[in-house]
Amino acid sequence: MRVGFFQYAVVWRDRDANLSYIESKILNEKFDLLVLPELFTSGYAYNDRKELLPFGEDLSNSPTIKFFTQLMQRCGGYITGSIPELYDGKLYNSSILVGRDGLVASYRKIHVTDYEKRAFTAGNEPIWGQCGDAKVGLTICFDAWFAPLSSLLRNQGAAIICNSANFGGEVTPTIIPIRALENQCFYINCNRVGTEFFEGEEEAYRGESQIVSPDGKVIAKADNKESLRIIDIDLAEVNHPAFGSFITKDFVTEHNKYRVEM
Repeated sequence: MRVGFFQYAVVWRDRDANLSYIESKILNEKFDLLVLPELFTSGYAYNDRKELLPFGEDLSNSPTIKFFTQLMQRCGGYITGSIPELYDGKLYNSSILVGRDGLVASYRKIHVTDYEKRAFTAGNEPIWGQCGDAKVGLTICFDAWFAPLSSLLRNQGAAIICNSANFGGEVTPTIIPIRALENQCFYINCNRVGTEFFEGEEEAYRGESQIVSPDGKVIAKADNKESLRIIDIDLAEVNHPAFGSFITKDFVTEHNKYRVEM
């Protein structure tokens, strides 16, 4: 399975510019699954909810989903990343998973930071979508800090967990390999690069997007510049990591000793 990420400097407050830029970079690529950053249509920085309302999309009539549906008909795979979703008067930070036939799944970020609470309502349901032969779990940035969410997705059969992110700190990149190892699944984290202004102060995003194997091994990693990486992975490694097999060949039974609930 060919999977990857595209980390780039999201254009602040310009959905059309972001979609056009993504298209220009991936149009000639072939992949099964590609992960984009968090809030790739709007940017992350805002002062209040009103600033993001113009970018809130009804997923039943979403210009971004329509755009990606047509793009995936040409690229042949699936694409995911998070956008502001407007539903019943509430804004959600929502990952969309889109293929050639349209929206496959959508997930509302459960673990919303204090900053994000200025605009976003938290979701409450783990979500996965089917991408060909693989179940793909969806998480967003801060979600990766909470082991039970990844475990719930793994127990639902997710072979790959996709995490769209916007972070500048050092912690999240160290967590991703642990989540992959403890769940014996692939993990794709896509973080943006560039800068944005928060209350007049310029802050930088660190990039460092990565693809991690079920052994917790980083098999592709970017630096702090724009990067499109697409690699081949073997889904047969899920639940059968080479290193872990020295310890036990039956991780599933070990996981089933616990019941993880929300």
